[in-house]
Amino acid sequence: MIKKVFIIQSNPSYNHLFEELGFTLHDSMEGANLVVFTGGEDVNPALYDQPVHKSTWYNLFRDTKEAVYFNRALELGIPMVGICRGGQFLNVMSGGEMYQDVSKHTSDHTLIDAETGETVWVTSTHHQMMKPSSKALVVSFADLHGWREVWDGQVFYREESDMDYEVLFYEENKALCFQPHPEFQEYSQMREYFKKVLNKYLGV
Repeated sequence: MIKKVFIIQSNPSYNHLFEELGFTLHDSMEGANLVVFTGGEDVNPALYDQPVHKSTWYNLFRDTKEAVYFNRALELGIPMVGICRGGQFLNVMSGGEMYQDVSKHTSDHTLIDAETGETVWVTSTHHQMMKPSSKALVVSFADLHGWREVWDGQVFYREESDMDYEVLFYEENKALCFQPHPEFQEYSQMREYFKKVLNKYLGV
């Protein structure tokens, strides 16, 4: 079977990653086996009922456009994967929230698979972190002992992070949220892990 991928706001690095994984690039969602949401700006906090943190910057046009893609993929039953901002967007659209500012997520670090305990060397370049809803399966996490900004309904306050969520899966939406950057070619172990979780949770 020919695997077809539709990548939203792609670039050569994403194209190469998915071609390496055996996909043919597709120019529309209809007929695709996978929809990919890519990196970029923060997600609008209004989508998860929070005010805008002073460090948050978002693109309302992009959020609105990608919400249409998300809902269409749900309607068609097409699996979705999000990378970096894309993973955060899928988390929010699936009922999760965001920690709007965190430390220690702008460099290389070790990711831990929640089921197997496997460790993977990854890189990430985000200042926010996914906060999963109760429907999320935590696929992998990091233990960086940094801080995170928390909204308590009235104010933001800073606390130590006891769990750094890196990869989440929402089975009901067929949505895999992957915060690191498997499109970076020099991180072969991370690319292999990305391939493994794509197959395990989305069957592609």
